[in-house]
Amino acid sequence: MSSFFLAILSPSKLMNESFQEFAGEASSPQFIDETEALCSELKKVTVAEWKQKMKITDELALNTQQRFQNWNRKDLSKGIPAAMLFSGEAFKSLNAKSFSKSNWKQAQSSLRILSGFYGVLKPADTVLPYRLMVGTPYKTQKGKTLYSYWSDTVTKYLESEISPNGYLLNLASDEYFKLIDSKNFQREILHFKFFQTKGKDLKSVPTFSKQARGSMARFVIETNAKSIADLQKFKEEGYSINEKLSDANTLVFVR
Repeated sequence: MSSFFLAILSPSKLMNESFQEFAGEASSPQFIDETEALCSELKKVTVAEWKQKMKITDELALNTQQRFQNWNRKDLSKGIPAAMLFSGEAFKSLNAKSFSKSNWKQAQSSLRILSGFYGVLKPADTVLPYRLMVGTPYKTQKGKTLYSYWSDTVTKYLESEISPNGYLLNLASDEYFKLIDSKNFQREILHFKFFQTKGKDLKSVPTFSKQARGSMARFVIETNAKSIADLQKFKEEGYSINEKLSDANTLVFVR
């Protein structure tokens, strides 16, 4: 069943390492075959190469390699729900661990998490911790980057999940939004901006924007928003809609 509003979030580098009980019903990643094929290639990357590609420490590079070496799709059933796996600022605000059973059901319909390793995830998809940002330089058979590997698949999937008159709610970072072929995306896309008032000026603070994206995703889930007017009612964390700065393509919130 397609959704009128489908929100997307970026993953975070920070992840929870242990499973926690949750009120939802576990699901499986949509594109696990593509992930497995990608992983078979990633297993060949050396520690030194990971260190260079990601600009990380020896310890993190070794950890990255070991996770890909040990990855097995059979272990996903013992994994962590995606919305609880990531623990960056947006996911702290999303606070999926506090979701009720009905919240989880709604989240499965109205939220997707983009991923350089899994392509796109539903909130309750059980997955294993990994380190692979979509912007990491890595050449595959489909092209020179992970964008080439995932873009067509992710774009068509997200489009199919949204009703013909519906909207993709872009709560992702610029880096991850590039996964979507927006020029050929056959649904409306609504962007969001969150500003802080500093004297007479408005400033965009990355940390606060990430927090607000997670709060907006939760708002969409909790209220089952069904119209642009519903989205404009967002008041979390002291924000309110700025109608003068907003337009048909972008909703701007200020606090």
